[in-house]
Amino acid sequence: MLWQKLCKNPGNRVKRASNPGGASTHLLEAASVLRQPVQYMTSLHTGMPEADPAFRRACAEALDRALALAPFYQQWRTIDPGKTVANEQRYATLPVLTKRDLRAHMPKGFVPRDHDLKTGLANGSVEFVATSGTTEERASTVWHQPWWDTSEQAAAALHTGLDAVVRAAPREAVLTTPLCAGSICHVGDLSMEERSLGRLLFLNQKPDPTRWTTVDMDRMIDELNRFQPELLEADPAYLAILCRHASHRHASLHPPRFIVLTYEYPSCIHLRSIRRVFPNTPLVSSYGSTETGHVFTQCECSEFHQNTATCHVDFQPLPPRHGGPSIGRILVTLLGNPWLALLRFDVGDLVRLAERPCPCGRTAGLTLTAIEGRIRDLTFAVDGRAITVGALDRAVGHLENLLAYQLEQTDQTAYTFRFVAASGTGTVSSAATQTLQHLYGPDSQITTQRESAIAAEQSGKFRLAKTLFPWNMEELFARQQPATSDQ
Repeated sequence: MLWQKLCKNPGNRVKRASNPGGASTHLLEAASVLRQPVQYMTSLHTGMPEADPAFRRACAEALDRALALAPFYQQWRTIDPGKTVANEQRYATLPVLTKRDLRAHMPKGFVPRDHDLKTGLANGSVEFVATSGTTEERASTVWHQPWWDTSEQAAAALHTGLDAVVRAAPREAVLTTPLCAGSICHVGDLSMEERSLGRLLFLNQKPDPTRWTTVDMDRMIDELNRFQPELLEADPAYLAILCRHASHRHASLHPPRFIVLTYEYPSCIHLRSIRRVFPNTPLVSSYGSTETGHVFTQCECSEFHQNTATCHVDFQPLPPRHGGPSIGRILVTLLGNPWLALLRFDVGDLVRLAERPCPCGRTAGLTLTAIEGRIRDLTFAVDGRAITVGALDRAVGHLENLLAYQLEQTDQTAYTFRFVAASGTGTVSSAATQTLQHLYGPDSQITTQRESAIAAEQSGKFRLAKTLFPWNMEELFARQQPATSDQ
């Protein structure tokens, strides 16, 4: 979305607010702290369409350029089997790049030697931006606006209807964490005019939506109806809270042409609340990060398609007992970014591969049925099986009168289900216990705890699940001998 450019480019806010070329994205900005084992399970899918020689050339060029010119990959060069080997085998042989690596070696390790960073910063070709730090501490990366624009535009084209709206430079409202960048900060008590930038309106002024007052939410409803955006970009948890308030007030909200859900996992309970207020507005999600740009966009048929214009994606499956081979993590390589060389970067999330071709007809790259949630938010059944956020949400998200929840696993068999329920209801606790015992095993010890609210994390995002004991995430993907891509 255009407003994301404003966050990254505080010196050019008003100009970029009037730029009609942007597109929507769902920036789940996440990466896990993953300890590197000696060997890795080879990707079973690489997102390399055999019929697209241009894409395969771009993948080879990105790999060759990074290994030759980016200082961080000096040790990786000895691992690379060389240009005589197929791209997918070359990629699969290499280690995994983590956000820990970025924090330790950015920027010098990842800017190719044929580009001078000092000159680029001085003439405005690049700048430093910070990620949100959802799954690790905040990290900086090198931001090249023209490449981001290319990624944005190509991602929007993966949904025909959204692409048409975005290209028409729509009025856009934003409901996420408050904008704070450079000299602009929307935390506090500002007028609607002070939170408007060109055709953008920023609605929220508080870091935690569970602390919104009735006055706050009435104001946002009024502003949405006065502004009448064609596009609404929203964190699903934030929008769900506002929609529940609107329903309680019997207040109507102006229906935009599209709602783009951003930033965090959209729970069934979020979607249910949103749909009650916006029954006919299309909901679209796209996926990416500050480091990788726009990686997947949801099409008209609700599948996620890879943005092959600006990224290569390796898929690394979990073992079968944990959901593989259809569930695994994605490792993203940037294509065509002259200023930043990232190879096999672990964004920190799990995805589910589509089992059949999408009815929309798009075939380039990988197709996903779902984003399954963050790796660090896995919980484990009593028998040790990994349970994704997606699996948990599909189990409990349908429970009637459930408004919010968070599952905490304290040890191998003990779980605490904290939840918020609609007033005057008392059936959630028993239903949740039964559902969770079915999911985690009959020997699981489920404790339920009703809350008046479940606060957001420091990042402003919500965690639906967490373990309170240490475990090595990387062990889920390690094996004694690497597999080959045709195994």
